[in-house]
Amino acid sequence: MVTANRTWGYAALSKIAIGVVAAFMFGFAALLFSLPSQGISKDHSADWMVYLTGVILAGFGIFVSVGLSVALRTRISIDARDLNATFPDHHNWLLVPSFRSVRIPLTDIHSVELREEIFKTFGLSNSRVALSIVTASGERIGLGNATNGSASTLPVDDIAAGIAAAAGLPITDDGTVFSKVPGLYGVAASTWSEPRLDEKTAGEARRTIVRTMQIVVGLMLLGFVLRACL
Repeated sequence: MVTANRTWGYAALSKIAIGVVAAFMFGFAALLFSLPSQGISKDHSADWMVYLTGVILAGFGIFVSVGLSVALRTRISIDARDLNATFPDHHNWLLVPSFRSVRIPLTDIHSVELREEIFKTFGLSNSRVALSIVTASGERIGLGNATNGSASTLPVDDIAAGIAAAAGLPITDDGTVFSKVPGLYGVAASTWSEPRLDEKTAGEARRTIVRTMQIVVGLMLLGFVLRACL
């Protein structure tokens, strides 16, 4: 069987959107930093709040810029013989990611596995699909994850299908788990030790996510309505 060369990464539109968000944050931060020096207001007692807001926005701008670098560098490809991938596999306490590059012969891939992960961020539940491969030597390599509802994610389902077809393997469904792995920058854990949830528990977890999203959207709409009325 001849395998066509294929390459996956973040969509160009996603990269552009991330770049625009970063530029907006840096631009708004620069505007805030310049306001006190413009002498628009004679009351300078609140200048520190303006500067603090500018610092916070600049910090978010840096974080989004790091995310852009991840989107630009992440690349997974297959050819007739090998799987080649460059992807983030962890980050330090400053949220700076570290990348890993692998080159694995397709014949050394033992399994291609997907699982749904239920996780919490700031107390809110969400889910993502994580992709990993297991080599013939038993090493598990997490290639990436895609958070549900996110506009900037890897096409992990398509990647899994492409790798599985090239290696002549089925995709293994590892079910749904509760995960404490942060998953930042699309990092997928390389140790899948969490117990698989039964269908009833998994269904309840998914319904909790839906209710959480409904509450968040409802609060946002209420905020817009109150703002318009005041």
